[in-house]
Amino acid sequence: MAEHNLENSLKKDLGLVSALSLVVGMVLGAGAFMKPPAVLEVTGDYNYALLAWIIGGAISICGGLTLCELGVMFPKTGGMLVYLEKIYGAKVAHLYGWMITVIFSPSLVGALVGYFSSVFCSLFNINDVYRMAVSAGVLGFIAFINAIGVRQAGYLQTIATVCKLIPILLLAIFGLCEGNGQVALFTASGQGIETCAPFAVAILATLFAYDGWAQVASVAGEINNPSKVLPKAIIFGIVFLVAVYACINIALFKIFPVQEMVSLGHKASSVASQRMFGHFGGNLVAVGIMVSILGGINGYIMTLSRTIFSMAERGTLIGARYLSTIDDDSRSPVNAIIVLVVFSFLYSTFLDADRLSEISMFSIWVFYLLTFIGVMIARKKYPDVPRPYKIIGYPIIPIIAMLGAIYVIYGMLVYQTINGIISIVLTLIGLPVYYYYCKNKNRELSLGKIKKYKIKRMVTIAVSTIIIISLFVACGFFISN
Repeated sequence: MAEHNLENSLKKDLGLVSALSLVVGMVLGAGAFMKPPAVLEVTGDYNYALLAWIIGGAISICGGLTLCELGVMFPKTGGMLVYLEKIYGAKVAHLYGWMITVIFSPSLVGALVGYFSSVFCSLFNINDVYRMAVSAGVLGFIAFINAIGVRQAGYLQTIATVCKLIPILLLAIFGLCEGNGQVALFTASGQGIETCAPFAVAILATLFAYDGWAQVASVAGEINNPSKVLPKAIIFGIVFLVAVYACINIALFKIFPVQEMVSLGHKASSVASQRMFGHFGGNLVAVGIMVSILGGINGYIMTLSRTIFSMAERGTLIGARYLSTIDDDSRSPVNAIIVLVVFSFLYSTFLDADRLSEISMFSIWVFYLLTFIGVMIARKKYPDVPRPYKIIGYPIIPIIAMLGAIYVIYGMLVYQTINGIISIVLTLIGLPVYYYYCKNKNRELSLGKIKKYKIKRMVTIAVSTIIIISLFVACGFFISN
């Protein structure tokens, strides 16, 4: 696996405010609106639902603090890909990259697309048969923006980041103040419903809403005084998010009884907004929620497509030549973007959003667990490597992170055994792929290059999206009639 030598070019310009913004900006998004009903359905009780959010936040804090030590030790491009390679070798690192490519990336984006289409159809009172058309449209739009260039995608991300704060604040503040329901918190019963799911599945659902904290560890080498800034950024950032998520949940609890909130599912936040602000005001908040989710889709397509591109550049990925090609005009990995978008669409078509989010979290937390264990291994394997930041409370914090990871992995395997096994099998398929390329490592790699296409890829994406949407609309019309 190719070695990166970028230490000399890294600037330590990130301070506490920047690191806090990175944690909150990456994490706060679709999970705040989409996951409260799912968590409540699994726990069956207001009290246990809030407890799941708190425990999920605590696990994320411990995980973030643990990863940060490796981030400072190995301040190189690639984040966890580099950590796993340094500790376990190229084989495990390849499996991680393979998992990101075939499971995590399309599952995560597919889940967000599913959430977006759900809110969109609810807002405009569109029949559910047209959800695929909405999914194709939003993915085509994001692919089009990213194909034009990273600057344009960055503009969209900035707008979405600002816009997503509006519905979150409105829902949390006005829901707490104006909600007229009875919330039976911290009592013997929180208006429960029957459930047979293990509590670990609820925590797994909250981890989707908290996911993104690992990004701050990836830029640890660019943070000024990381030994002080990193712990504060992780702790303060996620504690703030726990408070925000708790406020949103309590606000929803004050508006809906348990059964109604569970039955509304992804529509709960939109319906709550309509009840608080009237039809027009509620619709405006729903639009803000959609913009927030759109920003999440754009952000993950922009970043995860680069991960796929990076894996292709290493020459150990099927279709490496195609996926490692860059468009001459936009200088974007357009082919990697297209592949990610296509698979995300297929995943969102065949699996519901909550199931996709659980699969993505299960697959990534298996490697989070390996990374947490790797911190202890690194202390023995690399005793002389400088560590400007060391985990506070070592070894208690890493152990808590490991136990939390084991617990949610266990919950997934017990409650959704098939999905867990499929995730593991798809990940292990990366092994024969790895051995094939290792066996042929002496051959000259046929990788991509900067290519000028005769027909602009952005035009192809736009036209293809219009055709796909038209077909789905036609199908929906015939089905509904």
